[in-house]
Amino acid sequence: MTAKDQILVAIYLEYQKDIPDMTQIKATNLGLDHSVFKVALKKLDNELMVNGLKFLAGGANGIPADVYVGNAQMAPSGIKYVENILKVRPEMSKIEKIQAITSKATEWGWEQMKDISAKVLAEIIKSQIEFLK
Repeated sequence: MTAKDQILVAIYLEYQKDIPDMTQIKATNLGLDHSVFKVALKKLDNELMVNGLKFLAGGANGIPADVYVGNAQMAPSGIKYVENILKVRPEMSKIEKIQAITSKATEWGWEQMKDISAKVLAEIIKSQIEFLK
């Protein structure tokens, strides 16, 4: 998977939560170089896959000086793209989607995404249990 794909899947996973915290989407959490991370986010913004990114200009060689992802949201085209590459059906529940992504991450040997998806799954299950109380 490309850096763009990795970031988009991470945003998609976070988007599954009732209250997403996009500040959790970080280069270090994905095992990506910071410059690669910033350029990939700029490309996702240009391709209208993600909305709400804030870029700080002034970096070298066309690389943004910084990117704020706290207000990021999946665009419809980004959702369709992720669901297509991961074979996730829109009608699946949040838990089923995350389980499918965890399975793919394991199959591809992508440890960072496996860890992120397990964390998101635990948070969703916890929020559902709290809701039932």
